[in-house]
Amino acid sequence: MEEKIEEVVKQYPVQLIGKRRIRGAILLEAKEGLFTLVHYKEGDRKLAFQEQVKQELIRKGYPFVDEGIPNNSQELLTKDSMGNRWLLKRWYIGRECNLREGTDIVQATGHLAKLHTLMRCPERDSEGVWEDEAVSEKNLEVLLERHMREMKRVYNYIRGKKKRNEMEICILNLFQKFYDQAGFANMYISEIDYHSLFAQCIREKRVYHGSYNYHNIIFQENQVITTNFDRADMGIQIVDLYDFMRKIMEKNGWDTAQGVEILDTYQKIRPLEKREAKLLYVLLLFPEKFWKQINFYYNGRKSWMSVKNYDKLLKIESQEEKRRNFLMEAKRLLF
Repeated sequence: MEEKIEEVVKQYPVQLIGKRRIRGAILLEAKEGLFTLVHYKEGDRKLAFQEQVKQELIRKGYPFVDEGIPNNSQELLTKDSMGNRWLLKRWYIGRECNLREGTDIVQATGHLAKLHTLMRCPERDSEGVWEDEAVSEKNLEVLLERHMREMKRVYNYIRGKKKRNEMEICILNLFQKFYDQAGFANMYISEIDYHSLFAQCIREKRVYHGSYNYHNIIFQENQVITTNFDRADMGIQIVDLYDFMRKIMEKNGWDTAQGVEILDTYQKIRPLEKREAKLLYVLLLFPEKFWKQINFYYNGRKSWMSVKNYDKLLKIESQEEKRRNFLMEAKRLLF
């Protein structure tokens, strides 16, 4: 493996000093700076889109991204002797965003709003592929409806069992209130005209990051660096704020004041249009954590009870009152 890595690195205009493994990549220290070497398994056009998005950010004055580095042949991907493809990216040393630290949360939220004002689909290349290749609509209406069916399937399965363990009893006890929330979320999203909102975002060539979480937000002195644009796509940017916000709220016990601060911080930089605000509320209302846990239970081994997943379910139950309080305030602000 070491020989394979050195074989790949020799094809780049860098002078290697040292290397070590990190999560999902190999960190390279070179005279030219820090880089990560990643085993790349996705398609060429997807990579081209991601890199064009990053280059567009750099062009607009935001250079703090993990841009791909071309090899000596001016290609982004390099093959080793076994045919594996590798991608070299610029890297940064700093600390990850701390989701329990208020100042980090505010800074990362404001940074996301700024990114969203800058992130637009780059111009078509000579083959004219962007609008065709970049867009992969995740129809949220269809998705929420499917999740409701999956919730009901789990409920019916457990109801049909003669013997139930503690986790299964807990699921039955919690089911109705979370299923009702899912129903309201489905009702509200049908009132938003989601397809029209999505079409507008495509016309305006808006791009979302797709994985804006603490792993991909690096603080380095006074700069905020954004990495791993692997899931970047054209579409509704507010899904980034929802994903980031939900994880923060879960980590911090659904603290209403903190949730309001996140919404205020984002909207001071990028005010939400009415349909976006309503969609954000819909996504927050849908009980995603509960759906994930019971779906994980249903698709896993049912012959034994996972204590870890049971504990997660109990945590969901213990946080629900504070979550409902936050949702009431969020509805007042967004809906």
